[in-house]
Amino acid sequence: MEFIRINSDKDEYADELIMLYLDTFPETQRHTEDDFRKLLGREERFHCNAVLMNNALVGFFHNWDFDEFVFLEHVAVEPPLRGHKLGEKIISLARQSTKRPLVLEVEKAEDSEWGARRIEFYHRLGFQIIPVEYVQPPYRKDGSYIPLHLMSNDPEFVTKNYEKIKDIIYKNVYKTGNM
Repeated sequence: MEFIRINSDKDEYADELIMLYLDTFPETQRHTEDDFRKLLGREERFHCNAVLMNNALVGFFHNWDFDEFVFLEHVAVEPPLRGHKLGEKIISLARQSTKRPLVLEVEKAEDSEWGARRIEFYHRLGFQIIPVEYVQPPYRKDGSYIPLHLMSNDPEFVTKNYEKIKDIIYKNVYKTGNM
């Protein structure tokens, strides 16, 4: 398994990756297709990584590369390949790509069965819930804030620097001010 950076919506695998992105995440939890295409190669801190096996797209991870941490915005595996530990391998690739703490958002366990599963998945990979109240800003002007958990593989760092980390995510990822 390997990953390659997608720098443009004209790159090989870009259209296939974008379709997987749009099909995997609900509108409330992702950029519009147009906004996502604009991010590719134009936003210096945004890295879109196609994950390949035998030159075929099997998944992706998107991250924002900040000075003190990396925000893992989205991770997905092609539907027919789910349940075969590819997600674990993708997270492992993401972890190996940086020495900085990884930070991600996840639905609350009490809000959905999938949220509980994702939390357990990330727990198995060494991530812990950060004990703070966090809401995801909307991706669209008419959207709503969504209560979520932040998780990290370095919970002490994130807890200590929570306000700064939240402000950086809000400003860069969601293009909104502080809450």
